[in-house]
Amino acid sequence: MFDVFALALPSLLAVGGISAMIWAVVRLRRLRSAWRSGLTAHAVCLRSYATTRTRRSGPHRSSSTTLTHLYEFTTPEGQTLRFEESGGPSSVVPGDTVPVRYPAGRPDRATAIPPGDSKTLVGIGVLLAFLTVFVTACVGFGIFYLTVFGGLKDKAKDVIERSEDGVNAPAGSPSAPAGPAGPTGPPDGFPTGPPKDFPTGPPEGFPSDLPTGMPTGMPTGFPSGFPGGR
Repeated sequence: MFDVFALALPSLLAVGGISAMIWAVVRLRRLRSAWRSGLTAHAVCLRSYATTRTRRSGPHRSSSTTLTHLYEFTTPEGQTLRFEESGGPSSVVPGDTVPVRYPAGRPDRATAIPPGDSKTLVGIGVLLAFLTVFVTACVGFGIFYLTVFGGLKDKAKDVIERSEDGVNAPAGSPSAPAGPAGPTGPPDGFPTGPPKDFPTGPPEGFPSDLPTGMPTGMPTGFPSGFPGGR
């Protein structure tokens, strides 16, 4: 049960890290595709809002704020679309008009981030580097657990099984511990029964020489006084 938990947790973390890496790569490719297409439109910023995330690490606290804008634009074909985008410039406020770019035939992938924006590119690069280290650490922990802890556990189990087999195995069996062979029976000349003159039952009859009267040497009186008496 512990092995399942020890391997499931880093596996889930690794899957989450890989999913985030895929999202970052897709985001970068869509931005480059929109920047290279050359299709532009004018969008109006309808509203903007900030999202603050606070992280705690022991006594320390850090927070980051992300600004998100809601844009609306109309394609040359007359299609009106709205989209939200995070990481835009803080100088854009509701009511401002900004140029947006989108790939040919995909106006739903429009972006208001200017081509080659260094802030966005550096942010995606740092995110990919962190996720790469994170996923590598999760996979490395799983491999280390299987190779080191798994091998130690198998060796300990093998030692325990051998010791149990050596204790419980009968003498002379292949799994019995090696050592000098002990005596297998009583020594030569050891008595195997009672002595020859040992009584085998109670005596027959009663003794015939029991005393029949009082002893003849008993005193017949008591002293008439005590020593030192008056």
